[in-house]
Amino acid sequence: MGIDGSGKTTVARSLHEALTNAGISSAYLWCGWRGFESWLFKPFAAQTKYAMTRRGNAEGIASAHEKIPFFDLLRWFDYFIRVCPALIASLLKNTIVIADRYAYDVILELRSDGSKSHRLVVWLLTLFPEPAIIFYIKVPPELAFARKNDIPSLEFSCENDEEIQRLLKELPVGQVVTLDGTRSVKELTEDALKIAMQIVT
Repeated sequence: MGIDGSGKTTVARSLHEALTNAGISSAYLWCGWRGFESWLFKPFAAQTKYAMTRRGNAEGIASAHEKIPFFDLLRWFDYFIRVCPALIASLLKNTIVIADRYAYDVILELRSDGSKSHRLVVWLLTLFPEPAIIFYIKVPPELAFARKNDIPSLEFSCENDEEIQRLLKELPVGQVVTLDGTRSVKELTEDALKIAMQIVT
């Protein structure tokens, strides 16, 4: 996990490649939320994406909140039935599964749009498989903002970083490993690989 521009996806893919080269059975899963994508919620997808693209992401989500009852619950249920089956299937086939933008990152994304269902989100987390390790790539917001051209503003990065710090304190997870995101992808991958190898040996 980490703020936008921290290198989450780059390091996750690099770790998957390193594990494969080391002869460790692994799978890479992108677990972010891009709108209603599960088979059950396809009818809601068109309306939600229309609102998000026509009004902009933040205003579109706010509009959906107003028009669709229990919108927060629907979003999380959609996420659950899309991600969990794929995750469990991958766990049955592989020794290690790398979940890029797992539920913890999605919490930050959904809370940033004004969602107020904090207690619901914390409860729903208990339904997801708890990871053996959470890699938190810590990077200064200024550097993250400079790396990506699709981040709204430096203020957005700073607020996102503050949210992560609060979330790390709230979650009862004792397997958070902090990586220095100012280092190279190669160095981060090597550090993550060493820790991942400890799980399987």
